Parts: sequence; structure tokens; C-alpha cells
Amino acid sequence: MFKKIFVAAIFLFATVFLFISCENQNTTKEVKQKEEVKPDISLREKVDSINNILDRAMLRGDYEAMLQYYTDDIIISPGLNPTVKGKAAVKESYEKNRKMEVQYHSFDGTAEDIWESGDKVYERGTFGVSLSYKDHPKPSAYYGSYFTIWQKASADSLKIKYVIWNLGFNPCD
Repeated sequence: MFKKIFVAAIFLFATVFLFISCENQNTTKEVKQKEEVKPDISLREKVDSINNILDRAMLRGDYEAMLQYYTDDIIISPGLNPTVKGKAAVKESYEKNRKMEVQYHSFDGTAEDIWESGDKVYERGTFGVSLSYKDHPKPSAYYGSYFTIWQKASADSLKIKYVIWNLGFNPCD
């Protein structure tokens, strides 16, 4: 029993960090204002701005909005699950979460360090997340650390090329 619950929790944890969420099926279609990063701001402000857009998109289940901030060859490496490579694989993971009715209740990421070298930007930080799903309606919370490599797409544009995260605790204890 514990093993099944543990495996389910690990699977959900991995998909959380793929920024996957299910759409609210009870809402009508609405016109959404396009969110954009403002030009001529500092590197930290650009990264924080994109991260805020991604956080809000994840919480409302708008994965199409999130995909535009990934490179085509994105690599996502969750600490306890297989690495996912490419936008198509990420989108497929989103669909799996929809079927499991994953709902994100909160997400908070904090960039602790941001630096650049050449056409790459590096971000290291911590996160906390709360989620539930069809077979486990009571929210579960997780926390840990992450590392993201951003690709400069243009002078004012960044896209995520690689992200890895780890839990801040041992789920087996």
C-alpha cells in the first residue's frame, strides 16, 4: 500500500515541475490578455517576470502559454523520475496530468542566484508546491531546489533550455 502511494506521489511530484496543470472544465472560454516580458529591464527582472508568468499559467492550467517559454529541445530532469526531452514530450506529460485531474493549489519559486555566460543564463533557487489529484483529493505539499539554464533567444527574450530539481527531503523517511 505504502509503495503504491509513494510511487503515485513521486509521479505527481515529477509532473509538477513540468509545470503541468489541468484546465478548469467549468469555465467558459475567455479571451486572455497576452502576458509579455518588458524590454530594457535587468536580467533578474527578466527571469523573475517569466517565472511569474509561468507560475500563473501553471496554476490556471494554461500549458500552451508555458510552452512558448521553452526551447524546442528543452530537457526537464526531475530528481526521481526519467528525464523528458523536447516540447512534444512535455506536452504529452501535460495530457497525462489532465487525465489524472492534477490541480495545483499553490506554487512559489525563489531565485537565489542568477548569472550569465555567453548566450546562457543560469538560475538556482528553491521552490514549494501544493497539489492534489483525482485519486488523492487532499492537497500534498513538497519543497526543494532547482537549477535552470536559459537560452538567450534575442536581446530581450529568454527561453528555458534545461531544468532540474530535487526534493528538499527524503520521501522514503
